[in-house]
Amino acid sequence: MVTESPIMKIYLQQKRPGRTRQAIVPCPIELPAGLNTTGELISSLVRIIVSAYNDRIDDVPADPDADYQVAPMTEDQVNNLAEAGRIAFGLIYNNRKEDPEKAIANALQCHEDGIFKIFLNGSQLGSNESQVEIAEGDTLTIIRLTMLSGRMW
Repeated sequence: MVTESPIMKIYLQQKRPGRTRQAIVPCPIELPAGLNTTGELISSLVRIIVSAYNDRIDDVPADPDADYQVAPMTEDQVNNLAEAGRIAFGLIYNNRKEDPEKAIANALQCHEDGIFKIFLNGSQLGSNESQVEIAEGDTLTIIRLTMLSGRMW
């Protein structure tokens, strides 16, 4: 008999798109319980995101000229997308599935290089090997850092 690993629900702080009413909203996400290090947390998040992306690709026909029906958008949906600055129909133009192992390796390297920082309940997490204690209902925030060009560059 196979037992499934317990799942815990945490909240990922996500920036709501928009130009006028920008806000950070918590988005619930389910992670496997028993994550011990920052690297395991990153790996788990990347697996979930890549899996969701690959699942969306399965819904798109491989032939770009195929008669693919997109559900009509409501006026509210159009207005929300217009507020964000781009009206898109959810199409994936590159129907190549991503390799989760490559994505995990890239994410771990980016974290070590300081491309993004992770905060758990407002406290910054350390390197990929540092211990982390995640509990049900915790809030996770990921901030991508960008370099500003100036006179040096």
